Amino acid sequence: MTKRDRPRVDYTPCQAALEALQAARTLYPKANTQALIDRLVITGLSALVHGKWQPPSLWGTRERWKLPDDLREQIPVQSG
Repeated sequence: MTKRDRPRVDYTPCQAALEALQAARTLYPKANTQALIDRLVITGLSALVHGKWQPPSLWGTRERWKLPDDLREQIPVQSG
C-alpha cells in the first residue's frame, strides 16, 4: 500500500494514552512515536483476539480513563 493510499488517523490521545505512550518509550527508546503507536495498536489487537489477557476496565469518557497501576509503574519519574 502506498503512502497516498493509506488512511490518515488523527491522534488526539487522552491522558492515560499519553502515559501508556511514555511507558512504551521506556521499553523501546529508539522507536519513533509512529512506530510506538503502531506497535501498541497491533499488540493490543493481538491480545484482545487471543483472549488470554484481560484488558483494563476503562469506564466513562476517555478523558477520565486512568492507566492501571501495573502499567503506571513503567513510567519513569521525572525529577523537576
